[in-house]
Amino acid sequence: MTKPPVVKRIASKELSFDPQNPRFYRLSQNPSDEDVIEEMLDDEGVQDLIASIGQKGYFEGEPLLVTREHGILIVVEGNRRLAAVKLLNRELEPPPRRKTSVEQLRDEAEVVPPTVLPCIEYPTRRDVMRYLGYRHITGIKEWDSLSKAKYLASIRQEFYADLDHSTQLKSLAKDIGSRSDYVGQLLTALGLYIAADNQNFFHLPMTAKDVEFSYLTTALNYRKITDWLGLEGRTDIDMPDLKIDNLKRVFSWMFPRDQQGRTIVGESRNIDKLSEIVSSDAAIEILEKTSRLSEAYLYSEGPQQALITAFTQAQERISKRYGTCSPQPIH
Repeated sequence: MTKPPVVKRIASKELSFDPQNPRFYRLSQNPSDEDVIEEMLDDEGVQDLIASIGQKGYFEGEPLLVTREHGILIVVEGNRRLAAVKLLNRELEPPPRRKTSVEQLRDEAEVVPPTVLPCIEYPTRRDVMRYLGYRHITGIKEWDSLSKAKYLASIRQEFYADLDHSTQLKSLAKDIGSRSDYVGQLLTALGLYIAADNQNFFHLPMTAKDVEFSYLTTALNYRKITDWLGLEGRTDIDMPDLKIDNLKRVFSWMFPRDQQGRTIVGESRNIDKLSEIVSSDAAIEILEKTSRLSEAYLYSEGPQQALITAFTQAQERISKRYGTCSPQPIH
């Protein structure tokens, strides 16, 4: 019989954030505590946790999951809670632009901020990794799609590196209770992100935080886009024939913002228009010159095909209603 894990109480000042946490993937390779705190306050709802812990105390039934690496206790699971506690008990200070709001939460706290937290220590990071997938990919504390992809890439390397691609995807899908094509699509989108990151995002006027990762996963649904990028399909994880110049164009259209905060593609629903544009050299040229998606779309086959479809459907409706004519092909 497996023994239940032992919960230890460890001082919060002895606990460190996990630099490999998928949530921190947009940060530098070795993010500082200040970087982590700023990211958490911006994107991870830590202020809500500060308020909750300040009003009700820390919930002892949810221990942090930690492992020791190079003599340092790393919190593999529970970084948001650790950030909230360290801000509340003043072990760490918020960035200047968040100081007022955090200070207000500290003043409103009704319980003494904890300085010791319940933890379960595991021998290695590997022992925790699979649990995280159920919790953050299919569970109640769901990660964003980039964090999911980073986690899946880690699991793939840690557990399934020796398997063929098909078996890897099936195994990963089983681990998280999902479909293998979904897993492959996330990993392929991550590959595109990494390729751009390795090129310093092509020196475009943008940063990692400007990347809407879901745009990349959505783009992979369009065969015309994957073909144009040199991919075999939406699950071409290793992408040996990736056309890096075309990837640069995709990033330039999707993510840099003008002075009004607008991108060239705009909303994600416009990616279908982009898929038509990349199939036409003339449309691409117009988009490069004007930066206007709607204008470039007119030079693609999209409007013509839409018109043909509309005429064909109209003929079919007339034929069904009157039975006097048959739809004729439109050239």
